[in-house]
Amino acid sequence: MQPGPPDLEYGEPFNKAFDQIRSGVGSAVSSFNQVVDQVKEWKWLLGPAALWWIKHNLENVHAALNSVLDRVDKALEHQLPVLSLINVSFRWVHEVKTPVSDLSFVTTEPADENLAKWTGDAASAYNAKALKQKAAVDETVLKSEFISQWLFKIAKTNVDYAVELAKVVTGVAGRLAQAATEAGTVIDLPWAISTLARSVGDLVTAGLDNLLSIGQRFVEALGNVRDIATQVGDYSKLPRGQWPHAVRG
Repeated sequence: MQPGPPDLEYGEPFNKAFDQIRSGVGSAVSSFNQVVDQVKEWKWLLGPAALWWIKHNLENVHAALNSVLDRVDKALEHQLPVLSLINVSFRWVHEVKTPVSDLSFVTTEPADENLAKWTGDAASAYNAKALKQKAAVDETVLKSEFISQWLFKIAKTNVDYAVELAKVVTGVAGRLAQAATEAGTVIDLPWAISTLARSVGDLVTAGLDNLLSIGQRFVEALGNVRDIATQVGDYSKLPRGQWPHAVRG
């Protein structure tokens, strides 16, 4: 079965973040190249010391930009898998938990009111089987909810990561665009590049720290795989991992 569209509440901001990332990367690279071209245009008026100082600052900007682009490349590789993860999380709710939970009442509700008068060994055996069926239904509901929540936590940390990365990329792109505008003359060029190097460095450092924090939450969510293994491996109400027999033939 092909996965359907992910839940809009989370799929849309995730895709929007990636749209901003792609647009921001294009703008950032273009503006950086524009600043470099302006340096080349005016280098004949700059002394060796000033040119070295400008080159040093531009190298720092380039390094900061590359550190962001490395994370963008990795994030782009996981865009579609994360969308599928969001979708699967909600499918566990809509296609497993919801329909199965409807059976909880049905398993112990007599189809005929006259069954209430049924007594004896057969009635006792029937009630025991019905209780096991209800227990299996309720256990499946709990397991499906647990799995859905686990998948959702992993997906949500990826959404948070993409949104934060989009902020970093658009922020860097904005600083580079501003520098490209302010570095239009040989007089303003050194000042513009100095401001650019400082602001981009601070922005990227803060942004990467936030991304690291989100990455740690992702690792913690993955670490809960032991919990999900415990849930899936608990056969106390699903003997041998199978549905309890209502009738043995």
